[in-house]
Formats: sequence, structure tokens, C-alpha cells
Amino acid sequence: MVYNIESVTYMFQYTTHVLGYISIVIIGLYQSKNVSALIKQIDKVDEHLKKLGIEIEYRSLHRHITIVGSLWLLNAVVESAIFIKILIHNILQPPEAFITFVLYYITNAQSVVLYDYNTAIYWLGSRFKMINELLETFLLEKYKVKAEDSNTETIFEPSHNVRNRFELNNWLSERSLNVPEVSTTSGVSNVKQKIVQEKVHILRQIRFVHLQVCKVSRMVNDIFNVQILIYTITTLLHCTICAYSFYMNLHRGLNFLIDQLDMASIYMLDSVVGVLKIALMSYDCEYTMKQANKTIGNIHAYPVHEGNAELTDEILHFCWQISYTQLEKTKSVDYILNYGFIRYCLNFLISYLVIMIQWSQHLIKKDSIIITNKTTTFQTLQENTSIVV
Repeated sequence: MVYNIESVTYMFQYTTHVLGYISIVIIGLYQSKNVSALIKQIDKVDEHLKKLGIEIEYRSLHRHITIVGSLWLLNAVVESAIFIKILIHNILQPPEAFITFVLYYITNAQSVVLYDYNTAIYWLGSRFKMINELLETFLLEKYKVKAEDSNTETIFEPSHNVRNRFELNNWLSERSLNVPEVSTTSGVSNVKQKIVQEKVHILRQIRFVHLQVCKVSRMVNDIFNVQILIYTITTLLHCTICAYSFYMNLHRGLNFLIDQLDMASIYMLDSVVGVLKIALMSYDCEYTMKQANKTIGNIHAYPVHEGNAELTDEILHFCWQISYTQLEKTKSVDYILNYGFIRYCLNFLISYLVIMIQWSQHLIKKDSIIITNKTTTFQTLQENTSIVV
């Protein structure tokens, strides 16, 4: 075969795709017991948020996963229609049709892992946002906090489901202070102390919920990180080799590319949608990390030197807890599909694509020379035949 390097490249891609899928299935079966614990921990966090007066609404989560799932299902339906057309018109030989079906099946089947990961990450982003609203409401006076971000001033306002609970708490506190007569100074001091203790108790509950959400985040990383890493590498490699195949087919001529249009459509659609899935996931991961980092800013925005000693101590405990969750061995709010990792993978695969194209250039030139030599020999034979006649 003239394009031997190309054949080795395709075989390498098929092998990595199959091995990647098998690895994801094995790891998924091994981690299945931890998924049940993850679901229980998620329910536990939602119960604690309800106790804090948060109205848990699942409509946004349901809408998000429905839109994402519908787009992925639409892609699978379109690819299935093209593949059925190929089978009806007998465009491929049975071995080639089988290989195409296996690749198509693997690409869509292993997307289930990415779908589950996307659901968990979106849930984490919404819960970190709720914690931030609680902190902005509870710690900062009049439901507003001024924070500097790139020399700009931002005003945070909590949503209604957080505000109602703390308005009630503030109303009760003010009512307890508005007593008609206070006989002694110690009475006023006791009332203020009670209010401070109530605030410390609520802040301790918020800190506990934050720790539980970080625990969920760490569980998500432990369950999905290796599977997502394998999926990302195999998908981006598949996209790179599809682009390489398209480039090589262009050099074979436009007619050859038109004949292989259905096959090219399946592979290109598969690879492009795969990259878009990874891009969507990286966006959700970045959003969740942004919400988690925002908690640090909210805690630091509280003026500890102006507060009560007991409340200040609880704030410092919160800061220590956040620092602990950011340590390397216990780092929970850090996800593999961040922008930096995606950029690194894309740079590596683009370099790989360029190397493969350059490596194949001499084969393309050699094939052109072979064709030219055959044409010249045929013309010479024709001339000799005409002379004899």
C-alpha cells in the first residue's frame, strides 16, 4: 500500500478508541459503588440547605441536562441516518461497515460518562452559588457587599429564596431589641449576646454546608477524573486523525472525496460534536470553580476587626476550612476539564497533526511520481504501436 503511514495512523486511532472505551467501562463498573454514596451525599447537602431556608429548585438543572441531552441525541440520530444510508446503498464492504459502526457506537456510548459528569458539575456550580448568596446576605450589611475585581466595584444582591429567611431572622432580632423597658444594663447585654450567638450558629451551619459541598466535589473528582481524562484524549485524538484523513483525501482528488462524502460526514460530525461537548464541559467546570473562588472573596470581605470576637473566630475557622480544601492533597474545587488543560491538549494534538502531515508529504509526492511514470510509459507504448501500424 502506498499510504502505509496513513494506514498505521488509522490503526493506531482505532486501537486507542477501543482501548479507551474498554477502560472507561471497567473504571465505571469499579466506581459504581461510589456513585450511590455520591447521590446520598448530594441529597444530604440539599437537606441542609433547606434547613437554612433555601428553596431548592431543580428546574434549571433539569432544563440544562434536557438541552444537553437533546443535542447529543440529535447528533446520534443524524449519524445513524447517514450510516443507514451507507448500508442501503452498499457503499462500504462489510468489514469497513463494521469498523465504522464500532467507532460510531463507542463515541456515542462513552459520552454517557461526560453527560453524568456534566450533571454533577452543574449541580456543584449551583450549590456554590447558593452558599455565596447566603454569605452575602448574612455577613454583609443591608444585603450588599462591595468587592474589588480588576479595579471595578460590584454590588451583590441575594436572590429571594435566601433573603426571606434572613429578613425573618433580622426581624426577630430587632423585635427582641425593641423591648419597652430594660431594667439593667446586663439585660441589654444578654439580648445582644443572644443575637451574636444566633449569628455564629447560622454561620457555622453555612460553613458545614460548604464543607459538605466540597466533599461532594472531591467525590466527583475521584469517580470521574480518570474516565474524563481518557475520554478527552481519545476524542481529541479522533478529531485530529479525522482532520488528517480529510487532508489526505483532498490530495487524492475531488472525485474521491465526493465518493467518500457520507463516510467523511459521519467522522467529521462525530469529531466536531465531540470537541463541542468537551468545550461545553470546560465552560461548566470554569463556572463552578469561579463560584467556589468567589466564596473566598466573600469571607475576606467581612471586616473581622469590627465584629464580635466569637463571630470573628468563626470567620477565621471558615478561612482555615477554605485553605484546607485548596491544599494539593485535599484539593476538591479543581476540575480536570479547565481551560488550561484543554489548551494544552489542543496544542499537543495540533503539533501531532502537523507532524503527521509533514511525514506524509513525501508519500504524496512519491505517489504522484508513480502515477506520472505510469502515464509516460503508457504514452510511449501508444506511440510505438502507432509506428508499427
